[in-house]
Formats: sequence, C-alpha cells, structure tokens
Amino acid sequence: MPRWTPAPWAMAITASASFSCFSAVAFAEDEPGTFRIPETTTTLTFSGYAQLDVAYDFKARNPYVEADDYAIIAARIPLSSSYEARKKSGQLYLTARTSRLGLTTLTTTRWVDIGARLEADFWSGNLLTSQEFTNSVLARLRHAYGTLSGKYGTLLVGQTWSTFMDLNAAAQTVDFNGPGSGPGLRMPMIRYTIPLQENFTVALAAENAAGTDQNGITDGPGTKTPYTRKVQRIPDLVGRVETAGTWGSVSAAGVTTHYEDVGAPGGDSYSKQGWGASLSTALNVFGDTFRASVTGGRGLGRYMFAAGSAQGVTDTGERFVLWDALGYHVNYTHVWNPQFRSNVVWSQTFFRNNGASSPEHPYEPTFSPETMDIVDPEVNQQLEELYVNTFWTLTRQVEFGLEYTFGRRHTFGNDEARGPCVPGILCAAEVGTMHRVTSTARFNLF
Repeated sequence: MPRWTPAPWAMAITASASFSCFSAVAFAEDEPGTFRIPETTTTLTFSGYAQLDVAYDFKARNPYVEADDYAIIAARIPLSSSYEARKKSGQLYLTARTSRLGLTTLTTTRWVDIGARLEADFWSGNLLTSQEFTNSVLARLRHAYGTLSGKYGTLLVGQTWSTFMDLNAAAQTVDFNGPGSGPGLRMPMIRYTIPLQENFTVALAAENAAGTDQNGITDGPGTKTPYTRKVQRIPDLVGRVETAGTWGSVSAAGVTTHYEDVGAPGGDSYSKQGWGASLSTALNVFGDTFRASVTGGRGLGRYMFAAGSAQGVTDTGERFVLWDALGYHVNYTHVWNPQFRSNVVWSQTFFRNNGASSPEHPYEPTFSPETMDIVDPEVNQQLEELYVNTFWTLTRQVEFGLEYTFGRRHTFGNDEARGPCVPGILCAAEVGTMHRVTSTARFNLF
C-alpha cells in the first residue's frame, strides 16, 4: 500500500500508555482513533489496519515465501536456468501478514512535548506459518521510540526509519517492498533534528551498526572459519538536510559505516569505511505528484535494499572489498478524482564489478584454474523494476489496490567465454525475469 507519510525526522510525535487507561479516556473530536486522557495533557492514538495481499506470479518467484519474504526482492528473482524458473510458474499466494497495530501518545508540557510510539506488524518470516491449518505468523517490532520536541529541535531515541531514508519520496506501490534501488530499513538510533531557517531542517543521527550478527559481510573463498571475527565498535553516522513547502520537498543525506575484522588468531586486524549518499524529491505537479530518488556509494550494504548482505562488502580474509552501487527510481502519481489515483514507478540498480583486474578486487567474474577463486554466478550486475498500479479509496476506512510488476535481473556470471554452465565452477551471465499481479485490501481501524 502507499507509503506516503511525513518524514519522521520532521515529526514531533509520540510515549506509550497502558491499555488499562482506555476506560478512563475521552474521544478527541478532531482526530479519529485519538482519545484525551482526563485531567492530563496527554492524547492517546490507536492506529492500524487489517489487510489482505494477493500475489500471482506468471513466472518464477522467491521460493521461500514463508520463512523469508513473499513481497518483491528483485535481487532474488530466479534465474532462467534455475529449477524455479523452468518448472514453477503460475503461482498464487494470499497473506494477511502486513496487518498492523500502532499506539502513539503526545504529552504537552511547559517546556517540551513528550511523545512515544510503538508499532508492530506480523511480517516475521517463520516456518510455523502452516498454510495447511491456521496460517499463524509472528509479530514483528517496527517502531519503538520516544521524542522530546521543543523550540530548539527534536530529540528522538529508539527505533524507527533510518535517517538516510526520505519517506516523502518513497515509491508508491501495492507491493510491500517496492523497488530495491534505495534504503528500506528501520534502525535503533539517537537522532537530533534541528530547525534552521524557515522550511529547512537538519537531522544528525548515530544508528546501530551491523555488528557480528547477520553483519552483511560476505566471506570470500577459503575465509570461512568456525569463529566470528567481525566486530561492532562504532555506530553508523547519518546526516540529512531537508526543505519542504506547499510545492513539495527536497532532501539530501549521507551515511558512513565501519567494517572491521579482528583477524585470524595470530594475524593482524583490518578495517574499511563504507559510505553512501542520496538525493530525493517529491514535487506537486498540477494536482499530481512526481517523486524521484538516487542513491549510491561504496560498501552501502543494507542502506541499499537490493545490495543487502550479498553485495555490500566482501571479506577476503586479509582485507575488505567494498562493492560500488548506484540506484534510482522515478514515480509519477496521477489523481483521477478523490477516490482513484494511479502510479507508474521505474527503477534501476547497478553494481560495479569489483574484479576489475586488480589485487584489491579479487572477485572478477572469471574462472581462475590456478586459484579456483570464482565469484558466485548469481551475483547481480543490474536490476530493473516497473510498477503500474491503481488505488481505490472507497471510504476513509477502506482502500483497495491493484498492480502489475515487471522485474529483470542480470548477473555477472563467472565465465568470460560465455560457455555452458557447470554448476559450482563455470556459469555464464544470466537473466531472470518476473511478471506479477498484486492486489490488496486494507481496512483501517478508524
């Protein structure tokens, strides 16, 4: 569903209150789902919705829809030679996993506004979903943070969307994930947002680093060990500047992230600094909206959804090799009338071949009989995504969406001669394509 929401670093929302106070609150007439707690300056807002998503894949899809993700991840489209692509087509999947619950409070004091927010959905991948019986799913924490907001800015402490993201420019898709050309992550953080001159803000944040658990570092050939050597010493540092008005918004952001390996026993430690930058906008155009975003950097990893843990950084056992990545999306939203709006979204993501005939880049897509060092033949070189959709807002509480998605994935391969594929040794560059129709039905609680 559409993800058009005010940028979180510009918001002064939100301190949790116990559900036991529900019987003591009164309705606030101006906000659906908002209650004022008598004899206090606190308002309590409940939010959320029940949602059903239906996806039909005309070609292959990610086979791990229960334990992983049913929504689109272009980086994992099955390649044309795979069993999934050759044997599995015409697949249907229904889920209510995207349903959501949220709780927000705002307390006004003489000096500052105190806020907090808790939000969860049911997206956690698990193998206990049991499509045969109850279709149970696990709850997942999305947001959990508090804010202190006053004349000199807003301090946010907790977990929410990364400061590197611009939600105003996010692509409007029915698909839960949308294009992978930019960031799509929530992070534990400490962030301070400073108001500058009129309509300008600057946000500075220290966000949780990847660390040793699912650290987004791919081990190179022969470097895997029974012990974990990656360490987490300093947070990721993020900054964003944004300006907004009735015309729309423009935002620029930068991030730097630290990778460190303490080395094998008796060996030396080594480290490298990754970085990324983004520029994004959302413009009002004659009643419609144009959104665009470009993101790039070296060693971006999870700060680019399509890079994830596979193409952020590679640990050779002696050094880190950072992948170069660049991605963009453009999105035009046309409003037909108050009930109907449509979107066209186009996105591309590019990865630079880090095997450009240099010892510092050992993973060129060629096979070396001497070293047997070959890149995974499924490593991506380019991704393309197209989304075309329409949303129908029946009432304030009910909305439907229908979308067609085309995706294409190009890999490096590891055989310059483009010869036949020998699994595990030689594979030519390949292409994987997807055609999907997704529909959704959302029923808001208020």
